[in-house]
Amino acid sequence: MKIYKNLLFAYSFEIMIGLTTTLLIISLGSYALGFLAFFGIRPLILETKEISAQDDYWFLSYQLIKYSVFIISLIIIILYLIYEIFLEKNFLFLYRDRIITFFPLLLLVHGILGLISLKRT
Repeated sequence: MKIYKNLLFAYSFEIMIGLTTTLLIISLGSYALGFLAFFGIRPLILETKEISAQDDYWFLSYQLIKYSVFIISLIIIILYLIYEIFLEKNFLFLYRDRIITFFPLLLLVHGILGLISLKRT
């Protein structure tokens, strides 16, 4: 099993790609989702190292993604309630191009939670 040697840079790279893609989708629309392809170069530019305790690594990775998905779910529910209840518009049909913003937001939140978990260890 291999992980990145510099986890600080790996999580920072996630934050940069997630934030940039989110801002591009907000300004340019759904065509900017192609910017997520730059996330694919991360394995090419970062060095990896072997790890021996796979169970601990997978448990921490699972916890990070679980918390990231939970936070994104809360954001979706809160935005849905704000738009549906207070603005009385049909959120899903009027803003369906903007809903895809939550995919890069998952990268952003995962990167932030990863940096927080690095500081704890």
